[in-house]
Amino acid sequence: MVKKRRVELNTIEAINLKVSELKIELAKFKGMLASKTKSNNTAKKKQLKKEIARLLTRFNQLNKPKPIVLAKPKIAKPKTEIKKK
Repeated sequence: MVKKRRVELNTIEAINLKVSELKIELAKFKGMLASKTKSNNTAKKKQLKKEIARLLTRFNQLNKPKPIVLAKPKIAKPKTEIKKK
């Protein structure tokens, strides 16, 4: 099992820049595969797609609005006793 790489980018601009670079690289690689050029790394296409997906997931996490949590008053509940036989 392979350990997943963690996304280290923490700014939206840096993530957008990296995603655009990876998409260009993926397009070049797809062009190479379409032209029947031999490739040394056949799994590169899959790796690029996964890396783009990880970055977009991180991007969405940063853009997601933080939920506002309102404190609910605690209501005292009567304790019920459980009888053992």
